[in-house]
Amino acid sequence: MWMRSVALYLMLTGLAVAVYFIAMSWQYPGMDQPYPVEAYPAWEVLHWFMAAAILIALAGTFARKLRLGHGDSISEHLAANALFYALFGLGLLFFRSWPSLLRGGDYDLFVWGSINMVLPVALAAAGVRMWRAGGTGER
Repeated sequence: MWMRSVALYLMLTGLAVAVYFIAMSWQYPGMDQPYPVEAYPAWEVLHWFMAAAILIALAGTFARKLRLGHGDSISEHLAANALFYALFGLGLLFFRSWPSLLRGGDYDLFVWGSINMVLPVALAAAGVRMWRAGGTGER
């Protein structure tokens, strides 16, 4: 039950990031120009949920990598490694850039645009995998 709750958290966080990222173009026209962070207070809140989701997804995918054995198929190894390293790379980008925003630094459009495009997909993949594992009793 707890694993499905965590999986739901990951999927909902990914959905929130995707929806708000798309909605920003309607809410703030001209968002391709440099802008102050204060103009986007929803991101300030959403970043806390994103940070927790990245750490949870990394822990879950790392545990999945550790459970893989020599008898598992190549596709299972590739899927586990691809998701783990994608989340690891996103985590590096996120946790390198986020402290600058917390201190009032500039918002790098390329970095945050990349994070906001890839993170929903990675969180959804990790969440779906965790949801399925939670239903079967797999640990």
